[in-house]
Amino acid sequence: MNLRTKPLINFFTGWPNPSLLPPEPLKAAAGRVLSDGNIAVPTLQYGPDGGYQPLRDEVARWLTAFYKPRDAIKPSRICISGGASQNLACILQTFTDPVYTRNVWMVAPTYYLACRIFEDSGFAGRMRSVPEDGEGIDLQFLSRQIARSEEKAQAEGNVKPV
Repeated sequence: MNLRTKPLINFFTGWPNPSLLPPEPLKAAAGRVLSDGNIAVPTLQYGPDGGYQPLRDEVARWLTAFYKPRDAIKPSRICISGGASQNLACILQTFTDPVYTRNVWMVAPTYYLACRIFEDSGFAGRMRSVPEDGEGIDLQFLSRQIARSEEKAQAEGNVKPV
């Protein structure tokens, strides 16, 4: 009996399916951008931390039109970066404390570079996997493990960020 009902996703490479790569539209867009000095110069220089504002505006409009949330997605919630790895590292640098943070919980299998990024951010030895059940993340397992982690941190006096 084959227990696998879904095809496996290879997280080892982190590469998108080639059908998702639009070389011709990117070539045309790059040509338009690089042909206009008013756009090309700021595009090629360091920009604002959140990324190029007109792009953030357009991504917010597209996400709102596609997902149709109750409230429109604000451009201030969009961050343009060099990719998932760079953005994950920036989030960790901004919002985590490697002394206070007890564990990092990830569904396994996961994006393989995420583990390295967490290690580089000071979380070596604290990454934990969370199994999935038929509904997705096994929330009961995760809740139990977080409670154990919190008890251990309290016993060690790790009660507030440094």
